[in-house]
Amino acid sequence: MNKFKYLVTFGLKKRVWRKAFIITNAILGIAILLIVNIPALIDIFGPDHEQPDPFQVIVINDTTDQTYDLSGSIDTYINNEFIEDSYEIKGTTYEDSDDFWDDEDVDILLIFSGDLQSPDIDMYIKPSHTQSHLVNNIQRFLNDYQGIEYANFNLIEPDQNGEDDNGRLAPEDRMFIEGIVSILFLPMFMLIVFATQFLGVDIIEEKSSKAIETIIASVPAKVHFLSKITASVGFLFIQGSLLIIYGLLGAGLGRMMASTVDTEALSLFAELSTRIPDWPILLVLAILFMLVGTVLFLTLSALIASIATTQEDYQQFQAPLVLILISGFYIGIFLPMMGADNLIKIASFIPLFSPFVGPIAFATGVTSLWHALVSLLILMLTVILFMYLISPIYKVAILSYEETKFFRRIGRYIKKAFSKKTT
Repeated sequence: MNKFKYLVTFGLKKRVWRKAFIITNAILGIAILLIVNIPALIDIFGPDHEQPDPFQVIVINDTTDQTYDLSGSIDTYINNEFIEDSYEIKGTTYEDSDDFWDDEDVDILLIFSGDLQSPDIDMYIKPSHTQSHLVNNIQRFLNDYQGIEYANFNLIEPDQNGEDDNGRLAPEDRMFIEGIVSILFLPMFMLIVFATQFLGVDIIEEKSSKAIETIIASVPAKVHFLSKITASVGFLFIQGSLLIIYGLLGAGLGRMMASTVDTEALSLFAELSTRIPDWPILLVLAILFMLVGTVLFLTLSALIASIATTQEDYQQFQAPLVLILISGFYIGIFLPMMGADNLIKIASFIPLFSPFVGPIAFATGVTSLWHALVSLLILMLTVILFMYLISPIYKVAILSYEETKFFRRIGRYIKKAFSKKTT
């Protein structure tokens, strides 16, 4: 156990205390701070800070007194010099209020019904920050008009979680999530690639320098195999924690800019939390998929490195593994944009692709939480199976310097490993 702990600690120190790690994290930290606050930065440094376009408002008078110029009266109350927003009354008719949320030309819909002296007011509002202003000034108008101290305001909200009757996300929410989630999953892809690269290079360095012979003489090959994977997962945990810290700092910076500059607190995280009410579940799933998926690819990378004898061998042999990694990432990005929901669902259950596709499929509403958990379970079982099968092959290959073709070499190692295991 002490030797295993020493190998893990040594592997972590070897990676964390490199100048490349420090420089890379400095660049990553600055980049994440900027990316998280792109909306706020655009708002602050946008061209000339021009006055935004007025919100388009439709006022429908379905009260008993439809001759009263309701829209003209409300216009004079909701527009004043004390607010930055402006409102433009666009019309007094609207075909179907159910289409309001898909209508890009209308921002606010007000429907007055009942008796004008004590009306019921249905409010459809896209810019939510205008709600209190509208309620206060419409109430002020009614008070001045008839001395009414109270009106029944009914705020109409879109379907829960922005989903349709089949549980799918609304098209605009899905398009936003597809674009932003793919950007946020890019660090996850990079971390897995870096982890597999570091593990393979570390093993091949020990093997090509013959240091592996001394190490294996002191510890079993299985312990060496597990220590390399554990050290890589530990490194991934450290790097992932730093990325989360950078994200939190970015969110804090966004709030600070909102309090010191005349702008709204806009950030990608804030927008995602609005579009994805179940974001805590998505975050947990993404972390689990990343950790388990990384172990899967680390196991395969360790096998390839043990079979290779030189750096050139390793670079050549690892090409299929890198291709699988890139394929999984691209499937997670482009298939949702193409609307290929059935293919996404199938790919989310394929262990080599599910670390990337699984969380994105859940975020975009293609799969349910139940499907995501089943996909994660399949991925875990695949990792256990791979580690069970690869460990004896690693034991044979790590001390072999055979230079035949890859498939002939691995076939011979498999035969030796399992013939020994059965005898």
